[in-house]
Formats: sequence, structure tokens, C-alpha cells
Amino acid sequence: MIKKWKRWLDFTLALTTRELKGRYKHVVLGFLWLIINPLLQMLVIGFVLQFFPGIRTENYFLYLFLGLLPWNFFSISFSKAVSLFVDERHLIKKAVFPRESLILSLVLSNLFHLIVGFILVFPFSLTMINFFTLILAIFWIFIFTIGISLFFASLNVKFRDMSFLVRAIIPIWFYATPIIYSIQLIPEKIKLILFLNPLTAIIQLFRVSFGIQDYLLSPDALWLPIFSTIIITILGILVFKKEQKYFDDWM
Repeated sequence: MIKKWKRWLDFTLALTTRELKGRYKHVVLGFLWLIINPLLQMLVIGFVLQFFPGIRTENYFLYLFLGLLPWNFFSISFSKAVSLFVDERHLIKKAVFPRESLILSLVLSNLFHLIVGFILVFPFSLTMINFFTLILAIFWIFIFTIGISLFFASLNVKFRDMSFLVRAIIPIWFYATPIIYSIQLIPEKIKLILFLNPLTAIIQLFRVSFGIQDYLLSPDALWLPIFSTIIITILGILVFKKEQKYFDDWM
């Protein structure tokens, strides 16, 4: 049993390393792109929103950056993962290995980028960084991304429309998450709907970790996104376990 888990871990780490090396092959600026991309997004959004002063909050650029970093991790991982089983069909047909390793390695490689991105932001924290909250938020977004990716990637093997659906959903999801605006601007009745989206609470936790107390996350505000995450993750695992046996037939 231990040897089996070790082989699975070694294989997953090998795939993660392959993903990281492939991403930065022949890239001059390398890891600097981890911070350049959200910086460019931040500057464009900040410029546009200067014409809408009611949306911007105190310490807005740090507020925005701490929303864009986790969002980019999630959106890039999710959008790539949904078609990953189909994209890697030749590997799936030729070799016997845990199929979930493909999703896990992709998300792990992006998690590495997320952690490096936050390390680069450390000097700009408004207070001493709350590492407990930061680690909790990183773990939470990692689990949520794995769960929803497994769900849609498994269905996409049979129903290729899923990849198109995800591409359509992601831009809408961006605006349905308090990234560029403060959750304080949202009426109380709608806040409950926003917290059905786990990313709402997760991004708030990241901001709290760096001293931005935009919205107090009470236990009552956390139970709904935690419940949503658990349901989505369980569904993702169950759908994957059910559908993976048919992957070869549908490829």
C-alpha cells in the first residue's frame, strides 16, 4: 500500500515538474511573469475604475492585486483542466497510471506560481502577515479547484461541450466574485448569493492575511462557501470515479 502511494506521488510530482519546465522553456523573463501578468491587469483595471471612484476602496491596488492572484490561479487551472483528459488521450491510452494525477499535477504547478506570487507581495503587506489565514486560504482554493476540475474534466471526455461551457462561465464568474469591487457595496440580500461562490470567501481570506479588513468574515459568513466547496469536491471525486472506467471508450 505504501509503495503504491509512493509511486502515485512520484508520478504526480514528475508530471508537475514536466508542466513547470515546459511552461518556462525558452521564456526570457521566467518567473517574473508571475507578477507581471496581474500587475498589468491591475494597472488596466485601476485606470478604468478611476472614472468610477465609488467602486475603489482604501489601499485599492493591493486590494485588487490580492484578488487577481488567486483568481488567475483558479481560472487558469480550471480552464486548462477541463480539457486535460482529452488533450492527454494518447498518454491515457498508452500507459496505466492514476488519471487524477493529470489534474493534480496541473493544479500543483499553478499552486507553485500562486505561492511565489504571494511571496513577492509580502513586503507590501499592511500588517504582519497572518500565515494561518494565508495557509488556510491556499489549502481551500487548492481543494476547490481540484474538485471542480475533476467534475468538469470527467464529463468533458464524453460531452465535449463542457470545455466551451467553462470558457463561457469564467468571464461571468470573474464579475460575480468581489475582485475589482468591494463586497461592502453589495446589498445584504445579494451577499448570501455571492457567498455560494467559495471564491468570495477565499479571496477575502487572502486579503485579511495581508491586513485588508474590507469585510469581516464571521463564522456565519463562512459556513455557506465551506458547504459549497465540500459538495463540489465530493461530486467531482464521485463523477471522476464513475466515469474514468469509460475514458478509453470515449477518447
